[in-house]
Amino acid sequence: MKRVLAQNAVRLMLGGVTACLLMVVDIPNPIAPFSLVSQARAATEVSISTFYEDLSSHGDWVSYHGATVFVPVDVPDDWRPYTLGHWVYTEEYGWLWVSDEPFGWATYHYGRWGYADDIGWYWVPGTRWAPAWVTWRRDREHIIWAPLPPRRDPDLISIEVTFDTTPDYYWVVVPSREFLAADVSVAVIRDRSEFVRIVEAAQPAGDVTIQNSVVVNKVIDVDVIEKETDQNVTAVKVSKTDAPEQSGKLENDTVAVFEGEVKADPKAKPAKLKDIEQVKQVQAGRKSKPTEGEGAARRAAAGRARAGGQAQATEPEKQGVRSAD
Repeated sequence: MKRVLAQNAVRLMLGGVTACLLMVVDIPNPIAPFSLVSQARAATEVSISTFYEDLSSHGDWVSYHGATVFVPVDVPDDWRPYTLGHWVYTEEYGWLWVSDEPFGWATYHYGRWGYADDIGWYWVPGTRWAPAWVTWRRDREHIIWAPLPPRRDPDLISIEVTFDTTPDYYWVVVPSREFLAADVSVAVIRDRSEFVRIVEAAQPAGDVTIQNSVVVNKVIDVDVIEKETDQNVTAVKVSKTDAPEQSGKLENDTVAVFEGEVKADPKAKPAKLKDIEQVKQVQAGRKSKPTEGEGAARRAAAGRARAGGQAQATEPEKQGVRSAD
């Protein structure tokens, strides 16, 4: 199995999001849709209004801080992105997320997810396809990923992902032996204290790359996965489709990928916007919120860092921003 990354690819450091010239993401404020599209992509062109039309039956479109964002409905209180589905490996793109959710073809392959206390998890549409918009960490017994938060500048080609700008509550933790589970959600570690301990101890897993303007998720080594799961990893085939709603669907060991252009039309908008106050009421009624206990966890982490000495406390800073290749 050949797994070679392009030497001229733009490099991404793992953990959070920042753009060229040290532009750090301000979370949770959303951004305008992405506008980058690979010149190598097919001539098929689809308007971004496709998202507005096809996702409206699976969630609410709301205007939030000046952007139109999607908030899924009928999801559990402890729901988060990249949990209802599973990972498959492709030679072209590395690890690709196959969603079990009706909106997954869009929300896990275009755009990015953010979280806000008042409306919960929200998705910012984008025009640029990826096998998954995630960043990775790991320790000896766990593999950890998180959705990349929205970024503010849609026109920067050089993307950098740094160690310390993804909030702890964005991460999804599973035991390494369960990484290939057909339904990852049953393996997700949800116990708060165990989750915090694992995330704080984990380290960035390596470099993700961008090749021909497409994200390549090969930072989690296949040989390691085979060893830790005691399963053979067979690369699934990739089938190109002209229909974006087929993107990410797996059938007969073949995953559909849409590589046409999704046009960012500034005039496009959902047929109906939900009253954001109603969305806030739903979020306020949720019993489980990922930010609960976040302040206490950070204070505890800071205390451990001070106890361990200044050298340990500043270690994350040493893993920070580095320029693109």
